[in-house]
Amino acid sequence: MKIDIKISESLAGEYKIGTIFTPYLWSKFAIQKYGLLNDWLDGKTILDPTMGEGSLLEALIDVGLENGYALRELPIENMFGVDINSYFHAEAMKKFIDKYSIDMTERFFNNDILTFSQIKADIIFGNPPWQNFVDLPPAYKDFTKAFFHKYNLIGNTKRLLLGNSRIDIASLVIQKTIIDNMNNNGYAVFFIPLSILLNDGANENFRLFKVENTSYSLSSVYDFNSLEVFPGISTRYGIAKFNRNSSQQHPIPYYRFENGQWNHYYASPAKKPNGALLVDGNSNKKKPLLKIKVPSYAIPRQGINTCGANDIFFFNDYSMIDHDSCVVNKKYVLPKKFLFPLITAKNFSDLSEPVKWVLLPHCHNTGLPLTENELNKYPLLLYYLHQFKERLIKRKGTMINAHIKRGLWWSLLGVGKYSFSKFKIVWEAYGKKSFLPRIFNGVWQANQSLQAFIPCNDIVVAKKLLTDLCDPRVENYLLSSKMEGTMNWAQPGKISALLDISDR
Repeated sequence: MKIDIKISESLAGEYKIGTIFTPYLWSKFAIQKYGLLNDWLDGKTILDPTMGEGSLLEALIDVGLENGYALRELPIENMFGVDINSYFHAEAMKKFIDKYSIDMTERFFNNDILTFSQIKADIIFGNPPWQNFVDLPPAYKDFTKAFFHKYNLIGNTKRLLLGNSRIDIASLVIQKTIIDNMNNNGYAVFFIPLSILLNDGANENFRLFKVENTSYSLSSVYDFNSLEVFPGISTRYGIAKFNRNSSQQHPIPYYRFENGQWNHYYASPAKKPNGALLVDGNSNKKKPLLKIKVPSYAIPRQGINTCGANDIFFFNDYSMIDHDSCVVNKKYVLPKKFLFPLITAKNFSDLSEPVKWVLLPHCHNTGLPLTENELNKYPLLLYYLHQFKERLIKRKGTMINAHIKRGLWWSLLGVGKYSFSKFKIVWEAYGKKSFLPRIFNGVWQANQSLQAFIPCNDIVVAKKLLTDLCDPRVENYLLSSKMEGTMNWAQPGKISALLDISDR
């Protein structure tokens, strides 16, 4: 597939896309764990496709020197680096001159690896940008769309714009360099955000590990877990090795740092070959998943998403004025029928009183945003929303913008008919390491990324489903994703793997 989109050198030279520099100590760790030094000394070429200031390649030289080799004995001519940012490229060049008196002009390139094909190496050693497609700079986002398609990371452009917008550019860099910048039977060692392996959804096409007729495989993972390798970065991360021209085999050796040591686990996908990996410490054999029967309407959901406008839709204080109206935050008068209690961590132990409320300007019967005519019937609501119209129109995101372009700028995401079901089975995600769902009356609303829920219309069904979800095997399954404490558990697809959804 020909890529016709171009980006100016001046613009590309200033990008700092998902830049997370690799600490020197951990560069050495990867080199030693995967035997990169010996392979390099044996004549294999090595390429860092997003080298930044060159710390990975610097560490490789230093490990060689520490092992008793003189600088002149090291095959510097077999070392290459690429970076899109002109400043980082210049700093890498300067570092190698100052530290080793080596001129890397012919081996370090100031290019975007997505368009760079001059070098093919036996080993790719890198730390690609960690940034979702949706968060890329607008011009670069447009530039990369064709590459996500070319390298088989999306089914179609619409999927990239909508459900797959959370796909990470790290997936693109890994797939592109293995396919186009690696020699046959070579291998790659990458520092990665573990979400591309452990999360459902956006990165499923990446986990096919195939582009057209070229396959590769994931051969092992090191999960840093509690180790603060990249200070200040909350994303779960680790190191992964990929082998070109090999078919994927399961289980995959998976090493996790726990209690001061590396523990050996095994990882396999849950339901399908490209599913999110589950990690099992007791067996190298894949175990069948528990299956829970639920009615067809009981599809797991995320909570309310204001798209960055929590302060407009969420309130910390609520008091009734009369049967139809209320005061929120001791300031704004609103129609009572559009205010709902918002679930907080406190409510999982004490349901007696809400401590937060959410405004939902949506139809209760359909879950759809109120039409303009419907909104006009509620002057208090109309007056309140118009105070924030400019901010609400400027909210970012493809899905919310679809509503805004239709004139429904007061819309929220994560609202549907299911939001007004009679009951909800809700569980917490972010910050939680145990799975403790509970039943809430349907008027209570879940908060996106902090909680997820299953809607129910019958209390008998809800109680039976709650009992099934409290089976220890459910928590064990969630823990096997090794993403406890993150927003991973709030992903509807995570719990859906256990549900047999059909009409009863």
